[in-house]
Amino acid sequence: MQEGILVCYEILAGEPDAHPAKLYREAKRRMHDYLNLDTQPVAIPAHSRSRRLARNIEDVSSGDMSKQGFEWLKLVLQAEDRPYDEDFSVCDRDHALDFENKEYHAHVRSVVSKTLSDTELCIIKMRYYHDLTQDEVGDMMGVNKMWVSRHEKTALTKLELQLL
Repeated sequence: MQEGILVCYEILAGEPDAHPAKLYREAKRRMHDYLNLDTQPVAIPAHSRSRRLARNIEDVSSGDMSKQGFEWLKLVLQAEDRPYDEDFSVCDRDHALDFENKEYHAHVRSVVSKTLSDTELCIIKMRYYHDLTQDEVGDMMGVNKMWVSRHEKTALTKLELQLL
């Protein structure tokens, strides 16, 4: 159920006025995928054919899937001899963590855009996103290393105060 709730939060983060039917449909799909596909001992693609086969292993409307692919998927989905593993039920994709990271990064971007001047933002981007030295940033901006150092320190102090 947690997987379904998380996907609803993700949808609402992007579409605040999402229709309840869409939320219900996507939550149901995510919970089904988690229970029937993500917990299998092998990776199974989240595809409509996989979903149909997970619901009914004898489904004859498998579309244009090859006979060999159909037999393989059928075998995987009905396997009873799964090896025991302590972390068997743990999903390799931690959706809660992904959502929290997205929210945090959006918050940081918002604080950065409100707090820093254009010059400070430019310096931070060049230093930390493009891995340039203070000398290289100074050369590109036509100033010396000390000027870059002072503005960088000021920008980092502003960010630290706002984010803490």
